[in-house]
Amino acid sequence: MIRRIAIVLSFFAAGCGSSARVNPDKYHVGQHGWVDDRSSTSGDTIVFRLFRTSEPNVQPSLPKIMVECASCNLVNPPERAVFDESGLGRVFIPEAGELISARLHVSGHGIDTTFIQTQRTPLAAMHHFALRDALVGRVLVDQLALLYRDTTQDSVVAQAQTGDELNIYSDHSAFFVVHHPRFAEPLYLLKADAVRLY
Repeated sequence: MIRRIAIVLSFFAAGCGSSARVNPDKYHVGQHGWVDDRSSTSGDTIVFRLFRTSEPNVQPSLPKIMVECASCNLVNPPERAVFDESGLGRVFIPEAGELISARLHVSGHGIDTTFIQTQRTPLAAMHHFALRDALVGRVLVDQLALLYRDTTQDSVVAQAQTGDELNIYSDHSAFFVVHHPRFAEPLYLLKADAVRLY
């Protein structure tokens, strides 16, 4: 009886040992960002690079990768990403450019991962949105936050999720004056809900 227990335990120990091997089919999203899509009248193209964990310097063959916007309000089928010869993928999701952060789910060909595309840098956003007033920095929202039309806090216009980044026009004693890509006018975010990055 003791011998049988020892044999069973040895099988479990052999099967449960730690392994330093890296799963060769595990992929990560590396570089990603915005590129203005001049061939379209609305929205933007998002570019991204996928790499295999076990071979980060080797360009993987990615014949059919689909991208779905998990944070978009409109329910649309996933879009197919198009990869160029350098391995840079491109996908056009019209609503993504109007969001504070676009949460994008990438799947297909053994890949199942998600990345968050934040808004452009302050300088790039000023040019892209043709803003009259300068954007002077950026904040990180550290809890669910409401965005107000003005400092009276009477009118909630939008909300920001934890981890969202917003470009700012200025800051006052209790508020950051922020740019939301969906609105032409500045909005107000309580300073207690965010941390200034720069």
